[in-house]
Amino acid sequence: MSYVAEAGIERRTLAQVGPALVLSSVLGSTLGIVIAQFLDDLGDGLLAEILGAEAVLYNNRVEISGEVSDLVWAGGFVLCLLVGFLALFAYPTQKGYGIPRLTLLWMTLHVLRQGLTQAVQLPLDDESQLALAYDALNAPPGLDVVIAAGGGVGLLLIALSAAAAFLAFAPHRSFVKDGRRRFTFTLWIAVIPAVASAFASILAFLPDSEMNVIPTLPLVPIMFLATLLAAPGTSRTIAPEDERVTPWPWGLAVTVVVVVGFYFLILEGGAHVDPRLWEA
Repeated sequence: MSYVAEAGIERRTLAQVGPALVLSSVLGSTLGIVIAQFLDDLGDGLLAEILGAEAVLYNNRVEISGEVSDLVWAGGFVLCLLVGFLALFAYPTQKGYGIPRLTLLWMTLHVLRQGLTQAVQLPLDDESQLALAYDALNAPPGLDVVIAAGGGVGLLLIALSAAAAFLAFAPHRSFVKDGRRRFTFTLWIAVIPAVASAFASILAFLPDSEMNVIPTLPLVPIMFLATLLAAPGTSRTIAPEDERVTPWPWGLAVTVVVVVGFYFLILEGGAHVDPRLWEA
């Protein structure tokens, strides 16, 4: 590639990273937030059904009826961690650095964030779902602090590791040539999409409920500030010598619309977790 062409790419890096790639990241993050909340509520509902209660899943909460222990509120925490770690191990097996892999990266990060954030909040919020489940276990004193510390360390490690994962989507090696460019690229592909998707995902959770999903969404991008700070020092990133062009994410956009439509048309009115009760 000529010096003039490479210089053009560098100037463009400082202004923005191609709009198709940024939009793909916004849509992938939005889908990740929605799926993470769905898994959280579904996990609580599944555990409630296992323990003999009935659970109805809504777009922004799960309602449980019947005599059942508060232990059911640990179901979402467990399911998010299980799915998140399975996705984390599956991620390196994906080939290429296109839109599907970027979407999987966002979904993995958000699902793990959903579970680990609950762990961090455990000793801080006595009314949180995981705190209620923890109290039902009659666990020894101090264990909640250990769980919170583990969740905090996990969040930090994932956020820091995400820097290398995001930088690998650079369209050309000049985008990650030095610390300043790596910082700029991560800002556009990770932090800005995280902020945009936190507000875009609000549509899936309207109207708000006593579960207070919407007020917590502005806190979602905080995790990715660590990713941004780690980016300048993440130098072991392989980027292509020939510029890689990201197509417009039409398929991903349709997927997001379908998922949000499912929330509005099906989950807003409530759906039994047990499919045998769907016709009831």
